Amino acid sequence: MNRIRQYLAAIGMTISALTASVAHSDEIKTVKMGITPYFDYMPWVLAKDMGFDKELGIDLQPVTVATTPQGVAAMRQGSVDVVSSCHVCDFPLYKSVPSLRSWLITDQFKGFIVIGRKGTQTYHDVVAGSDPKTAKENILKGFSGKTFALMPASFKPLLSSALSQAGMKYEDVKILEFGDDAQAALAFQRGEGDYYMGSLTQEIKLLSSPDKYVNVGGSEILGPAGLWYSTMVSTDDWLKANNDTVVKLSAIWFRVSRYLNENYEQAAPKLIAINNDRAAASFTPDEFKAMFSLLSFPTLESASSTVFSKDSDLYWKNSVMFYEQQNSKDLPQGTAADGNALEEGFFAKLSADKKLVDWVNKPF
Repeated sequence: MNRIRQYLAAIGMTISALTASVAHSDEIKTVKMGITPYFDYMPWVLAKDMGFDKELGIDLQPVTVATTPQGVAAMRQGSVDVVSSCHVCDFPLYKSVPSLRSWLITDQFKGFIVIGRKGTQTYHDVVAGSDPKTAKENILKGFSGKTFALMPASFKPLLSSALSQAGMKYEDVKILEFGDDAQAALAFQRGEGDYYMGSLTQEIKLLSSPDKYVNVGGSEILGPAGLWYSTMVSTDDWLKANNDTVVKLSAIWFRVSRYLNENYEQAAPKLIAINNDRAAASFTPDEFKAMFSLLSFPTLESASSTVFSKDSDLYWKNSVMFYEQQNSKDLPQGTAADGNALEEGFFAKLSADKKLVDWVNKPF
């Protein structure tokens, strides 16, 4: 009996030592996190609920902020340490907050898409029998002479940029113009137009009926204009003072991302409840599934070959450079947006930390 007790005690000491080696649980670090009420950032709350933060010696305190600018203002006042954002969201803020830095790409927002009717040829269908470049060109050329229901003020630049990849112009397609996105979606539902481009809310409603509508393609056919990444930001001073904490926060995110990818059926009900509570929404399981399909949460492994690979069409700088050119007037003279985006460096630090990588990839 004594030997059994000694054996169990030894196992307990070993587990404690392993946990402490990664988490340094004797040094709890509080991180006040401002998150906007969008699904992209709700996995932080799930990670908190699952105790991932405590495992790494962090007390994560997510608080809701209405918008990124409001969150950044709260950050400058010291109310929060880090804030949810996106690369494009940062451009207008660099003038007033030159110390603003993004340090984590949370997910790829795939809501910039073209929706067609059931039976319409999709990029996914075409790419199965050809290379991606040829598939994209075939889909884009197939738009010639077809009719799009959309708001020109919001989607003309996106569609024009996409068509230019195949040597086409905006005038090569027909446009049903609407001043309201909901009206464009309603007209499309009534049978007007061949394709629809619009807001995430309307897209979710349409894609919740897969027997009627299909996702023709997103950034795969739209190019850099359709490539959009959500991020986390902080000030340069805070990042320098909390370097190790930032790497651990990145590890927490990639662990919860892996959980989402591997355990959707378990994660979905939890995230629906979190999202409906935090965003004062009422998503149904079908609507949530449609929304989830328009977001990509890369794992540590997949991020290496896509988000942070210069050879990938999904390379993050492709997006930043495109939108930097489109928003150059919002950037202070001499400011390069990718110089304020530190995600790749922090990703490299995390990838080089074997203990944290093992923690990210350990069984749930």
